[in-house]
Amino acid sequence: MSFIAPLFLAGFAALAIPILIHLSHRTKKEAIPFPSLMFLSKVPFRTVRRQRIRHWLLFLLRSATIILLVTAFARPLFENLSLGAAGAGSAREIVVMMDRSFSMSYGDRWQRAVAAAHEVIDGIGPEDRASIIFFSNRVEVASQPTSDRGVLHGMIDNAEVGPGHTQYAPVLQAAARILDASTMPNREAVLITDFQRTGWDDREDVQLPQGVTLTRLDIGFDQASNVALTGLTVDRIVRSGRERAALSARIVNLGPEAADGLGVTLEIDGQQMAAQSVDLASNGSATVRFPPFALPRRRVQGVLRTTGDALPLDDVFRFVLSPGQVLSVLILEHADARGDESLYLARALAVGTEPAYRVTVKKVTQFRSSDLAGRSAVILNDASFPRGSRGTSLRDFVSGGGGMLIVLGQRNTGRWPTESAELLPGALRGPVDRLSDRGGTLNLTDYDHPILEIFSAPRNGDFSQARFFRYRKLEENQTARVLARFDDGSVALAEVESGEGVAVTWATGLADSWNDFPLQPVFLPFVHQLIKHLAHYSPERQWYNVGQVFDVAQSFGDTVNEVLVESPSGERRAESLRGEPLYVHLEEPGFYRVRPLESAAGPNVVVAVNPSVAESDLTRLDPEVLAGAVTHRSRGVEEEPRLAATLTPAERERKQGVWWYLLMAALLILVVETAVSNRISKGPPSGSRNRRGP
Repeated sequence: MSFIAPLFLAGFAALAIPILIHLSHRTKKEAIPFPSLMFLSKVPFRTVRRQRIRHWLLFLLRSATIILLVTAFARPLFENLSLGAAGAGSAREIVVMMDRSFSMSYGDRWQRAVAAAHEVIDGIGPEDRASIIFFSNRVEVASQPTSDRGVLHGMIDNAEVGPGHTQYAPVLQAAARILDASTMPNREAVLITDFQRTGWDDREDVQLPQGVTLTRLDIGFDQASNVALTGLTVDRIVRSGRERAALSARIVNLGPEAADGLGVTLEIDGQQMAAQSVDLASNGSATVRFPPFALPRRRVQGVLRTTGDALPLDDVFRFVLSPGQVLSVLILEHADARGDESLYLARALAVGTEPAYRVTVKKVTQFRSSDLAGRSAVILNDASFPRGSRGTSLRDFVSGGGGMLIVLGQRNTGRWPTESAELLPGALRGPVDRLSDRGGTLNLTDYDHPILEIFSAPRNGDFSQARFFRYRKLEENQTARVLARFDDGSVALAEVESGEGVAVTWATGLADSWNDFPLQPVFLPFVHQLIKHLAHYSPERQWYNVGQVFDVAQSFGDTVNEVLVESPSGERRAESLRGEPLYVHLEEPGFYRVRPLESAAGPNVVVAVNPSVAESDLTRLDPEVLAGAVTHRSRGVEEEPRLAATLTPAERERKQGVWWYLLMAALLILVVETAVSNRISKGPPSGSRNRRGP
C-alpha cells in the first residue's frame, strides 16, 4: 500500500487529543440543595489529575475517527487490487494488447509481459469479458471476448516473440473496434509493451472510444543498450573481365556505453571469407570494410555476424549477391558527326557501375535491324530517324518495351518521317538562339518522374548553373508528358509512351556546342537516370525487411501464376495469382526460396530477409505522450472534450476510491461516539442515588 498525499499522515499527531482528554479530570459542577450552611465549615477543595482511562470505548471511538480521517486525506493506494477496480460489481469489457515485436525479446521483457498479462486475466470477474490481441507490425486478434480465464491464460502461454517491428496505431484501432461494439458499462484497454519510440508516429490519428480507460503496463523501464548490423554497401570492381565485390557493413551502438573489440565476420555460401574488429563509442556507428573477393557468376548467399548481445536477432544480417547487371546502349550519330560528337555521353556511361553500361556508337547510316538485339536502350544523338525497314524495326523496338532517347541538336533539320512523328512530343520547329542574353536556364517541372526524382531533395543536383545557348522549338501535343522547360517556357525534356516502351526527347544537344550542360556535375547522374528509365532498369534487391513483400513478376515475369515458397523455418506453401499481382509476404528473417510451381525442377530465387532496422532502436516513448494522443482529442469550442483516463497512480487511487469508504466509516463512528458520550455524561438515573436527610 502507498499514499498519494503522504504529508497528511502527519495528522496522526492528533491522536494525542483524545489521550489528553481521557487522562485529564474535569470538575463536575452539580448544585445540591441543603437547608442550612450554618453547621458547615469551609474546606479547601483540590482537583486530582487522573492517571488512568476510565471510558475505554469512548477513547477508542475517538481515536479511530482521527485515524480514519487522516488515512482518508492521505489517499491510500493498494497496488494489489485488480485493474479496473472502479465500478466493482459492474461488468467490464477488457481488451489486452500484448506487444510481441522482437524488441520484447530483450533480456526478460517477454517473461515480464507474460506475467503482467496473467495478472490482468486473474483480475477479471465472472461478469467481465476479455479478449487478447498480439501485435507488432501485424495485428492478431487471438480471441473473441470471453469470460473463460483458462482459455485466455492458455493463449498467453502459447504466444511467442516474433520478428516484427512495433506499430501502435493498428492495434489501438483494432482494440477501439472491439470496445466500441461492446455494451458493457465499463470498458478498459490494457497495453502491455516496452513503449518503443519508433512504434509511434505523432501524426497518427487514433482514438479510443469515449469513456474507455487506457491502462499502461510498462515492460521496458530498464536501461537498455543494443548493437546492431543495419546495412551493407557493395562496390563492384571489374578487372580483366572478372567481377570483384568489396563489401562494407554498417554497425551501430544504440546504447549509453562504449563497445570495444566487437568482432564482425563475413560468410559467403556458408564459408567464412573475412573477419574484422571494431570499436564503437556510445550511441555511435562505424563502417566495417572487408577485402574484395571474386564474385561467382551466380547468385550467392551472404551473412554478416557480430558479437551477440541481449537482443540477438539483429546481430545477423543476411543478403544475396548476383552478378552485376549490364545495360547495353546503342548510340546512333548523324552521318556527318564529328569524331567526338558522343564523347561526353559515352564517358558518362562508361563510369557507371550500378548498373554497368556497355556502349556501342554507330553512324545512323550504318545501323542495321540486327543491332537492336539485346539492347537496353537506343540514343538517337542529333541524327535523323532512319527510314524504311530500319525505321520500322526501331519503332517496333520502342513499342515492344524498349526505350529511346531523341537528342535534337544542330544537325537535326526538322524533317521527320511522318510514320515516326508520334515518338516526338510535338511538331518540330527551328532553333531558338539565346546567345544575346547569355543563354537560357533549365527548370525541372516534374519531380515525380523517375528521371528527376533523385533531384527533388535540396542540394541533390544544381541545374541552374547550366547555360543553354541554342535549342529546338517544340510545339507540344497533349500526349506528351513535359518533365522540364527552359526559362522561356519552351519544352526541354518530354516523354511519349509508345506501346510498352517510351521515347524521351531532349530539345538541345548533349555535346558542348549548344550548351555547357555536359561540363556541369549534374550531367553524369542525369544521363544515368535517363538510360535506367529507358531500359526499365530495376536494381535487384540484395535484402528485404520483415513485413515487406517479394514481387514474383520481377524475377519470373508476368507468365508465372503460381509459385512454391519455402520459408526460413522450412514451411512450404503455394502462392497463386488471384486477380492481382503475385506477391510473397516475408514474415520471418532468413532465406526464402521461391520457384514456379509449374516446373518442379526450375531454378530457385533466394530472398534474404532481415528484421526491421527501426526495431533495433530501443529508445523509449513517454507513455504519457501515447496515452494523451489516443485518449484526448481537440474538438470545437462548442463541444466537450472526450472523456479520457490513463492509469497514473493518482488515477488508480481515484478508481479504487478507498478514501471515500474511510470517510463514511469515520462519519459512522462519530455518530456512535456521540451516542456513547451522551449516555456517559448523563450518569446513573436520579432515583438510584442514596439521599440522606439533614
